[in-house]
Amino acid sequence: MIPAPNMKKGAISITPAARRYALQELCRRAGLLGHEWRVEHSADRRTLTLISNPAASAEIDFPAFDEELDPALCVQKSWPFDPPVSQAAVVPNFIIPYARTGSIPGQPLFLEISPHGFRCTEDLLASIVLVLSRFEEIHAQRHDEHGRSRAVDSLAVRDGYLQRPIVDEYALALQQLLQTLIPAWTPPPRALRVKLSHDIDEVGIPFTLRETAGHLLHRAPKLALHDLLSLATETRPGNLVQVVAICLEAKQRGLHSALYWKASAKTSFDSGYDLADSRVREVIEWARNHDLELGVHPGYQTFQSPPDLEAEVSRCRTVLGPGPIGGRQHYLRWSPETWQHWEQCGLAYDSTVGYADRVGFRAGTCWPYAPWLWNQDRPAHLLEIPLVVMDRTLAASVYMSMTPGESLAALRKLLRNCQAVGGVFTLLWHNSCLTHPWSAYYPQIFDELSGLTNYDWKPDFKNLSAMLPASQ
Repeated sequence: MIPAPNMKKGAISITPAARRYALQELCRRAGLLGHEWRVEHSADRRTLTLISNPAASAEIDFPAFDEELDPALCVQKSWPFDPPVSQAAVVPNFIIPYARTGSIPGQPLFLEISPHGFRCTEDLLASIVLVLSRFEEIHAQRHDEHGRSRAVDSLAVRDGYLQRPIVDEYALALQQLLQTLIPAWTPPPRALRVKLSHDIDEVGIPFTLRETAGHLLHRAPKLALHDLLSLATETRPGNLVQVVAICLEAKQRGLHSALYWKASAKTSFDSGYDLADSRVREVIEWARNHDLELGVHPGYQTFQSPPDLEAEVSRCRTVLGPGPIGGRQHYLRWSPETWQHWEQCGLAYDSTVGYADRVGFRAGTCWPYAPWLWNQDRPAHLLEIPLVVMDRTLAASVYMSMTPGESLAALRKLLRNCQAVGGVFTLLWHNSCLTHPWSAYYPQIFDELSGLTNYDWKPDFKNLSAMLPASQ
């Protein structure tokens, strides 16, 4: 077990394996996979050499400044060369957290040092692995009442970059260098993709007056009637009806739904529905017949409890069937250790890494990636599909409390930033959030996503090892 470095200035030591991982993630985002390249490394730098032909090569030097890294410092760097106006409008600069002592704000992120080479002006590889791994949350001292790290306590909010996928943006600067050094090289096209998922927290089983009263309060008498009929018949309760309804709303717009199911006991935070109930099984079978994704939504008590997590995932698998599956933690209760817990359960991906109190890019990325495990000095055999927006984050009074118009504007900005880097826009919309007041929000948000390409995670999971460059 390798302990994670601490947060004190000058005490952040990045292992060679972690630096190699960061360079791989940067190159993957820049579209360098499949090209002939090599990495030369020493104690204080990594040099990436991309070989274009036997007579010429492009060299880019990434220095290491471990002793100078400071979590209190964040600097803005400029493009190596003037970017197109349209690109500059979305990415006006590059934001580097964990900057080094002596950083020069406004300086280009890369400086030319020879006709065939550039040198990075920051320890970019350190920043990449620290942000992607949620390093600051390993040492977090403040949490909310559910044990979650809050956006308002994050470096991203402190330094104003939560709305930007800063790690993905670094790849744009690297592409600019390569196009200058090797004019024949063409970066791959960037395509925005979307992943829509629904955490099935409540299905109306077992019956509760609270849910029925809620349907009446939210102007949904038909759903309340379904609840009452379900007491004496095999009628589906209102919230289970809405599982099908939200999938159909998505399908009308060409969106592919992922349904994350629970198998937890009833607690103050879990409704305790039974996956074996015939009505629940009918809806699961309906989803399967419509080629919708089925995944897991482990309950409140599974957070930081590997035995509880393993038991619940096992119960879900008996109903959902064999094969790789992913999902999301209930209440977004997550910490960096969760990645290892999910990997130990044999899950394919997690999609919990987004804040409950703010929308944006918690891990500085909208690219699915294999997260770094500090205590084992390796990447996890697990995909993280970062969560960008949750319905309740936008509108709930305890979070951002946005109007429908403000929510749409915020979503459009995040979509634009995802599109600029060719990422995946991940949206969580609960089946229980279709009635008033949510009915004023979701139609226009779903419409905004209409026609976008749906993200298929299975090829990325299948090729986890292939996501890393072969030529080292």
